[in-house]
Amino acid sequence: MRNQGRKLTTLSLLVAVGILMQLIESFFPIFVMIPGYKIGLANIAGLFALYAYGNKEMVIVTALRVFISALATGTLFSVSFVLSCTGCFFSCIAMILTKNSKRFSIYGVSTAGAVCHTFGQIIAITFIYAQFFMATLAPILSALSVVSGLCIAYLSAILLRRLRKQEWHQANQEIGLE
Repeated sequence: MRNQGRKLTTLSLLVAVGILMQLIESFFPIFVMIPGYKIGLANIAGLFALYAYGNKEMVIVTALRVFISALATGTLFSVSFVLSCTGCFFSCIAMILTKNSKRFSIYGVSTAGAVCHTFGQIIAITFIYAQFFMATLAPILSALSVVSGLCIAYLSAILLRRLRKQEWHQANQEIGLE
């Protein structure tokens, strides 16, 4: 029961940190010539959940983060909410498939998620606005997504390594080895 409580607490904190990162990132837009591009720092929470807990937990953390962030910003059920949901859906599927294939490191999994997130949003924009202009930006957005995916993977890997060290130390203390 104690481990379940610890897991629930950690997942709740991941959702909260993801929401906070998403809100902070929305206040500081990156000045590039590409509309709507963001690094996606909030995705650290989902990637962390995927590697620390598993597929189901990543989907839960990501879905709650998107929903609560939209609720907090007043964009629930708006176009930006639909874009976030579509991108996160494609991203989650891609990350689960690439991680389960056991052929990719955290860098490949994160990059696949970032690129599929972008393509999901392009598909959603195409259907919502019946415009195909975003498809012309797909190569540039994909290249930026690769960079974002690598950055998110790097930060997540650092957090995972540090957490595992702390958990190992704490587990050793609990059983009397340290």
